[in-house]
Amino acid sequence: MLGTITRNVVRQAQRHPLYVGLNVFGLALGIGVFLTLLLLVRFEYSYNSGLADVDRLFRLDAIASNPGTETREYASTTFYALPFLRQDFPNIENSVRIEEGSFQVRLNGTLVPFWGAFVDPSIMDVFGLRLTHGLPNALDRPDGIVLSENAAKRIFGTSDVVGRIVTVDIEGQMSRHSITAVTDGVVGPNFLSNFEMMIPISTEHEKSSNCYSRWGSDCGNIYLKLKNVHDQASIQTHLRDFVMHRAAGDNDIGLGPHPEKTYALTLAPLRNERFYDAHVLASYDGVERSVIDGIGLVGLLALALACANAINLATARSVLRAREVAIRKTLGGTRKVLLVQFIGESLVLTLVAGLVGIALCELLVPVIASLTGENITMSYGFVFVVLLIVILGCGLSSGLYPALILSGYRPARVLAAARMPSGGRMAARLRDGLIIGQFAIAITIIIGMLVIHQQTEFLKRADQGFMRSGLLIGPEIPSEDVTTQQRMHDRLASVPGVWAVTYGMLAPRPDSKNQTTFTYDSSSGPVRVQLLRDIGDANYLRVYQPRMLAGRWFDVSRGQDSRPDYKKTPTATTHIILNQTAATRFGFASPADAISKVIKDGDQPSTIIGVMANMRFESPRQSVYPEIITFNPYLATPFSQPIPAVRFSGVPTPEMERRLELAWSSVLPDVAGHFQTADARLEKFYRGDEQRERIFTLGAVAAVAIAALGLYGLSAFAAARRVHEVGIRKTLGATSLQVMVLLLRDFLRPVMIASLIACPIAWIIMRDWLSAFDERISLGPMSFIIAVGGALIIAGLTVLGQTIHLARAEPARALRAE
Repeated sequence: MLGTITRNVVRQAQRHPLYVGLNVFGLALGIGVFLTLLLLVRFEYSYNSGLADVDRLFRLDAIASNPGTETREYASTTFYALPFLRQDFPNIENSVRIEEGSFQVRLNGTLVPFWGAFVDPSIMDVFGLRLTHGLPNALDRPDGIVLSENAAKRIFGTSDVVGRIVTVDIEGQMSRHSITAVTDGVVGPNFLSNFEMMIPISTEHEKSSNCYSRWGSDCGNIYLKLKNVHDQASIQTHLRDFVMHRAAGDNDIGLGPHPEKTYALTLAPLRNERFYDAHVLASYDGVERSVIDGIGLVGLLALALACANAINLATARSVLRAREVAIRKTLGGTRKVLLVQFIGESLVLTLVAGLVGIALCELLVPVIASLTGENITMSYGFVFVVLLIVILGCGLSSGLYPALILSGYRPARVLAAARMPSGGRMAARLRDGLIIGQFAIAITIIIGMLVIHQQTEFLKRADQGFMRSGLLIGPEIPSEDVTTQQRMHDRLASVPGVWAVTYGMLAPRPDSKNQTTFTYDSSSGPVRVQLLRDIGDANYLRVYQPRMLAGRWFDVSRGQDSRPDYKKTPTATTHIILNQTAATRFGFASPADAISKVIKDGDQPSTIIGVMANMRFESPRQSVYPEIITFNPYLATPFSQPIPAVRFSGVPTPEMERRLELAWSSVLPDVAGHFQTADARLEKFYRGDEQRERIFTLGAVAAVAIAALGLYGLSAFAAARRVHEVGIRKTLGATSLQVMVLLLRDFLRPVMIASLIACPIAWIIMRDWLSAFDERISLGPMSFIIAVGGALIIAGLTVLGQTIHLARAEPARALRAE
């Protein structure tokens, strides 16, 4: 039987190569796209699943509800809480602190960055890290260091490096470490996969950092391993009481008498961390679950389109075999045998398409990995299991209905008919319905792609509140020595092409932030707002060029504009500038209304002299934080690790980056000074949307291609069926143009119906997606017009050849053929 089925498939391919080719290629394209996107979805859903006892692992997050600001959850929290947690919650089995950062090693005279972390030695047991060299207690040595295999090979050219010494530059401080182990991480994708170096947290580091001694500071993550997965609920219930008991106290160490009003702790499960972190600050690995589900849906729809295409073409092609079936039935063939044969042929064609689809998947997986920046690879065991299900599902669905139609033909009626049967109204409605469904899906995906593209471009071009062109920003200067800061300022200012250098505490995508709560005594009572603090020098206005909404900028000739030394004069009044968000949160009716008003930080009064437009330094998905700027001209007092920003002109950006990095190295030779444009620093916030846009583009192209292939095949079938009709119309006086318009109208009618279905669906989906952005485009008609117009043009061009050929056919020849 199998041999007969195979021979029939080969015979059908020889007799009807167009139908068979379209069927196989369309199905292969759908299968290839489906498998590729399925691997991406599988990657995201399996994130962190390789960690040992992952269901018992949780990250301790902080939730801040500060006055005048939105409640926000942060992935980082104070390390000061950990000893108390271990005392108060005996159901915590183990824990680890992780303080991530960039370490540098000098290779061939150049400082090379490595991503790493200060960690507790317990990290090996908590996450079940695999070691290729060394022992599990590798981090027990104070001077030990654990390298990833990749880092070991980059530094030494081999992974067998246990016992060797490596000198690490950490913010300009050189330290020698003995390599005690080499790890290849954890199976599968996880948040530790980027770690190249792990250094044990030293006692000196704990004593020198506020993160380990104050409730109000944080610079890393705490991970807890519970004794039982069900302990999460118990701990979560008592965390509020824990904060009330342990975090209460003076503001130097504690959070005031009622810390539970502004501060909370929560447990974030590592099993779902990838999706959980989509709305958590201080975490850059989060992705929206709905987006990943949407990508999976695009892949599933691509497969559904291909299967619908196969059903459509198989149904249309089945009528071409009516006489073959009639003869075989006349010669004794039973309906059961014919049913098995036709389903078998469909399965064989689907198998061929599946093999081609795997080859296409092989080509697409590296593309998707490049687009997403993730280590997505082919998993053949998984792919072949899925492919078997796809072949059975698509093969049966595309073969069953045509097989039932074919095996049900009555021989006498078919052989006596002058024309081949059409399959009836039911078959025609099925074909039109599938075409409508295919184009509705394709148009919906195209609209989504266009809206994502428009939103991404809008965010890139949107007014950020500062002048981005001609601006380069450097790393934090790891020194609070005013002499070093002045030398760096002078050296950067002397670079040819530079016309202004400024220092600040904030910059696009800042590494650290300082916040303070201020109070304004309004007529209706005191208003408290937590403000993000920044300090500007004399060149801040020239470099960033913020837009003033009311009042004035700082003036070096006015002494009270300068930030006083609060250690000497703790109650001195200073002048400040607020951003628009801060002015609004304090309740001022307009920016001008805020001018000359006084706000206080405890006993320290500050007079508002200006209100500027918001400068967006962080994610476009979150609202701009209320901000305060004070003035420190000419380095009157040292900055705390300031961020240099440079305004330049007349020099290409890459050349200016090179010059500034050379100037930096002349002052701090042991610290890498990488200068970037503002767009480069902010790029991480837009990368996810750009990646999704490209993936949706891939899905849209595949959907349109599959739908067009199906429409082309059906137009060829319809053209063959309507030769007689066209001949009669032309004999009765119809022109070629009239016939062409008639045929195009019939062919494009399903596409028009599909457009009416797709537009409201796409509008609802994209409106919901846009609502997640603080700044967003309006959902206008242009994307819908382009998608619908494009679909109609593609569909029209697809059937145009068949339409012209049929409309120009000679009536006599057409009627004679019939």
